[in-house]
Amino acid sequence: MGLVTYRLDREGAERLLFLVHGWSAEQHHLAAYVPLVDPDERFTAICPRGIHDLPDGDGASWYERTEGGPDPTSFVRARDALIELIATEADRAGIPPERCAVGGFSQGGFLAQAVVGAPGAPRYGGLWAMCCGLAEVDGVEIDFAPGDGRPALVQYGRRDAIIPAERTKAVATALQGAGWDCRVDGYDMAHSQTIEMMLDARRWLATVTA
Repeated sequence: MGLVTYRLDREGAERLLFLVHGWSAEQHHLAAYVPLVDPDERFTAICPRGIHDLPDGDGASWYERTEGGPDPTSFVRARDALIELIATEADRAGIPPERCAVGGFSQGGFLAQAVVGAPGAPRYGGLWAMCCGLAEVDGVEIDFAPGDGRPALVQYGRRDAIIPAERTKAVATALQGAGWDCRVDGYDMAHSQTIEMMLDARRWLATVTA
């Protein structure tokens, strides 16, 4: 499946940053922060749009939701589309997975985990999870091991009523237990983003140096 993308191509960049937006947002949302988190233009950033257009406005969704959580079939479809996108872009650029960082907010954060932890996944260079819980979906296997000291960043809002802080902290615990070098930061915000967290992400992204 081909995904609509918004990209920031940086001349001479030897790394790729994939940013996956949350429910009701679109491909430009996280892309707007790229000049702030990567001012030295070390990464070409690729920001895909969710599969399902929402009826009102310009937003999109990645997968269908039920009372019990993400619909497994819909979730796997989105995960596989992202895996295909990353593999295609990395191959086209001649950049190995070790130099690819994958990040996402909310729905995008769940999917970023599923991509990095998919069975047989390559050794991606970094994982950035914002305001999301563990990607626990019926029938979907996720294994973060072996982390081998790879960098991960987990960020949460202390006032987040949609994904409470404890759920996001559980992502960090799982990554640390699997051997990732995981930084976890909380902010005085709800289910959102702040400039402060993006400045922290800038410092973290500088550690993704494979």
